[in-house]
Amino acid sequence: MDENCDSKILGAPDAHVVQTKELKLDTPLMVCCFPSAGVVGPIAAHTIIDQFKMEEIAHLRSKYIPSAAVFLDGRLRHPFRIYGSKKLNLIVVTAELPVAEEGLYAVSSALLDWGASMGVNETVVLDGIPVQGIPKERKVLYAAEEEKIGELAKNEQIEILDKGIITGIAGSILAETLCRDMIGFALLTPAITVVPDPGGAHQLLEALNQLYDLKINLTELREGSEIIRRKMEEMAKQVDGMQQKQANAGRRGYERMYA
Repeated sequence: MDENCDSKILGAPDAHVVQTKELKLDTPLMVCCFPSAGVVGPIAAHTIIDQFKMEEIAHLRSKYIPSAAVFLDGRLRHPFRIYGSKKLNLIVVTAELPVAEEGLYAVSSALLDWGASMGVNETVVLDGIPVQGIPKERKVLYAAEEEKIGELAKNEQIEILDKGIITGIAGSILAETLCRDMIGFALLTPAITVVPDPGGAHQLLEALNQLYDLKINLTELREGSEIIRRKMEEMAKQVDGMQQKQANAGRRGYERMYA
């Protein structure tokens, strides 16, 4: 058993980052990806992590994260993990489980304290905006601190989000960056609410490629998005057919009653 998990040593902390591997980075970008509409954040995170074989360098422990075991390829993993890549000068943070509302400040503060110790001065959150059905327009929107807006505005492929509220751990992290010597911003895209949406993750990573030239290969996400689109269309046709049959049965019943 990892001594960092021994409850006798640490108990149940409000929030604590346990670094398991040393990695020297030079003012890395930190990308945060948490569960949201279409789970676009975790899909994006796993795409980057798998493609560049990023190694887990830390995890976050907190009494505000549900006690549950996460399996990935049959292997147990911490539910709130931090990966690093010296080649990309990049940190990716991801989780499968939500953080309780009363613990948002503790978790976001612990994460950003650790990020600052690693030299992070820029943090981006990838998140989905829930919509019903397949989004008609796959735009990427951004919300950023004042000093970042000028840079983002130069990219014609993304648009500023005029107003709104970002909640949960993503919103808490962005709010906390405002209080620190650290720039925070969000990239957001409409995403299917009820099923995993690789199309949304594709849009976010495409924007990230444009901004930071990460050269993430998006072929699998593009293909996955097309599969989801076809399945959603098939489901919509089936629902329409069922509704039409019910409507016809209702009309026949009405006519029989008054024949």
